[in-house]
Amino acid sequence: MKFTDEQQQVIDSRGENLLVSAAAGSGKTAVLVERIIRKVTSREHPLDIDRLLIVTFTNAAAAQMRERIAAAIERELLQDSSSVHLKRQQTLINSAKITTIHSFCLFVIRNYFHRIDLEPDFRIGEEGELKLLRQDVLRALLEEAYQKAEPEFLQLLETVATGKSDGKLKETILQLYEFAMSDPWPKQWLSDCVRPYACSLQEFCQLPVYQAFLSYLKAVTGQWERMAALCVSISCEPDGPNSYEELLRTEWEQIKRLQTADTYEQYDAAIRGLTFGRLPAIRKFAGDADKKQQVQELRKEIKDTRKKLIEQFFFLPPEEMIAGLAKNQTVIAALVRVTLDFAEAFASKKKERNMLDFHDLEHLALKILVDEETKEPTQVAAELREQFAEVMIDEYQDSNYVQEAILKAVARPDNRFMVGDVKQSIYRFRMARPEL
Repeated sequence: MKFTDEQQQVIDSRGENLLVSAAAGSGKTAVLVERIIRKVTSREHPLDIDRLLIVTFTNAAAAQMRERIAAAIERELLQDSSSVHLKRQQTLINSAKITTIHSFCLFVIRNYFHRIDLEPDFRIGEEGELKLLRQDVLRALLEEAYQKAEPEFLQLLETVATGKSDGKLKETILQLYEFAMSDPWPKQWLSDCVRPYACSLQEFCQLPVYQAFLSYLKAVTGQWERMAALCVSISCEPDGPNSYEELLRTEWEQIKRLQTADTYEQYDAAIRGLTFGRLPAIRKFAGDADKKQQVQELRKEIKDTRKKLIEQFFFLPPEEMIAGLAKNQTVIAALVRVTLDFAEAFASKKKERNMLDFHDLEHLALKILVDEETKEPTQVAAELREQFAEVMIDEYQDSNYVQEAILKAVARPDNRFMVGDVKQSIYRFRMARPEL
């Protein structure tokens, strides 16, 4: 296979973390296999295949990767049949860590179960069995809460449940539980959920959620500015809608001033203050009709997005927004508490059955690899760092925060190789975090 310059860079790069953006059909698997083969067959620094940790998204992908690497080693042996090193790789390929993230977690747990007080004869629960167990645990938990009838729980019920059914409350608890379990430290994550509801405007502005919100607004308004500039540019073209230019330029100047905003209050005033006039009617337009339509559509998109932002984030003055959050603090605290109770009860039931689910695999592996108090890698992680010369992650856009923490723990500062494509991220419902 003849590789492009960019592909060759990926194959040859050494001694650094590497993040590769590769679209569907761009030959990323071929490049990944070639990079592995070059490492294994290097004359200067030949590497054993079992010193690579290669993480793929599915078992089928892992099996296919193993087959392709085995075939590549066999081809190399045809050219150098006397190579002891290559013959050794043929043997090692069967035990090489070419695996899914959950299989790797299982490997860590089975080898170091004694470090987390886990019985070695545990089993992985069937999906149907786990679903029924979740429902039973949640039903029992809510029945107990109904009997206690604490005011905070009743307020939560009145807020979330609809009609005579508590189905929406159950759905919300399970959804919040899934979000929490996709974080390395779920209890801390759940506790942090209450913080925005119990602070002043000044304190709210110090929270990570506020900084993320400002980054989002900056990205959106920056896109508006580029779209407004394009509208002006098109209207100035000889066959463009020239009659629109004056109004479009006025609107563009307004939008440009948004770029100086850096607080919630400034964005609130600036976005609310945007005004859009009526585009002049152009009778018997002799220019390019497509350009006229493009300007109208771009401008409409800006207006529609602005309306949506106001409905989502600026429907009340900042002080009233904070007051509204404070009113919901009791409800959110009750929701977090019942979710924590569910997580604890569910974990207890699984422990009774000596059963694990996929969340357990991730979190127990993380417990073995990272100290929860210091957030530093453990001795086990240090041992695995020495074992793996490189950590290679395919379909990186489908990783979540727990998986990221696990793989980061077993990688050194300069030996991670990640391949992904944000445009192929379709697993947000499984808590994948393409922003990684």
